[in-house]
Amino acid sequence: MGTFTFNHPELLERDEKDIFFKSFGMIDLMYTMLFNTKTSTKAYEDGMRVAGLGTFHTKAEGTPVGFDDPVSGIRVRTVHTTYALGFRVTMEMSEDDQHDIISQMPADLGDSARDHQERLAWSLVNDAFAGSTYTGLAGGGGAAEALCISTHSNLKTATAQSNILSPAVALSVTGLESLMTQASTTTSDEDRYINLTQTKLIFHPNLQHTAHVLLNTEFRSGSSDNDRSTVVSSRSGITPCHVNGVPYLSSQTAWFLAGDADLTWNNRKSLTFDRAKDSDSFDQKFYGHYRASVMFREWRGFWGSNA
Repeated sequence: MGTFTFNHPELLERDEKDIFFKSFGMIDLMYTMLFNTKTSTKAYEDGMRVAGLGTFHTKAEGTPVGFDDPVSGIRVRTVHTTYALGFRVTMEMSEDDQHDIISQMPADLGDSARDHQERLAWSLVNDAFAGSTYTGLAGGGGAAEALCISTHSNLKTATAQSNILSPAVALSVTGLESLMTQASTTTSDEDRYINLTQTKLIFHPNLQHTAHVLLNTEFRSGSSDNDRSTVVSSRSGITPCHVNGVPYLSSQTAWFLAGDADLTWNNRKSLTFDRAKDSDSFDQKFYGHYRASVMFREWRGFWGSNA
């Protein structure tokens, strides 16, 4: 299959006309604001959690010291995938195009690739509550689990923890306060309190105006009294992942908080472009491809509400 002159007859003559193509620029990359990029040199990446030692116990006089051992969890493997797209144009179509539209098609492969990379990365966040595609390292010897659930289990103690609001709460002062409290009381796999900060608010563009009010109002929004806001950015340190929201989110109402989130983009092969010429037909062929995967290993540092 290719691009022939009969596919685009309007491009072959110079009559006065308006040809609309690439009239708009793409928005800046968003996933890089949330995902850590790591270089991979293998066909896959394996991950495993290890919990350290438990807490101290009382030692009665004359009795031996108690001993403890680290605990290993299950292994989760993430396999890289190759993604590609090509464009083929006949020699005649390339030579006869009077509006330089065909010559811009190779560059359009770049925009197509960027769009796909965004959709690939944010598909992990879209799967956060279901875990049907992306799962992390479970605790307590259990199976791999979704990113945002209410039944996370500490590897050492099997203590249950949650990083979602159940029932879900819409993006609001109440919802933000609840997730901030969850973050402040999260414990490690050894059941130790840890320092987790919340820095990024992730939401769909439908919620951008709500988010702006919440993060920029010094007094409690929607209230007639003078109570100070507990979630305003100057107090909470939370800012939008993107001020206009993330259009790649599948839910228009779900929202997330992220701090030291363990969301990773494995860059196995960077985006590469090639071209070739068919020696029989003289057609020009253009290719773009990259090889990558996305994953998370640790749920701590990421919280969500499936409102």
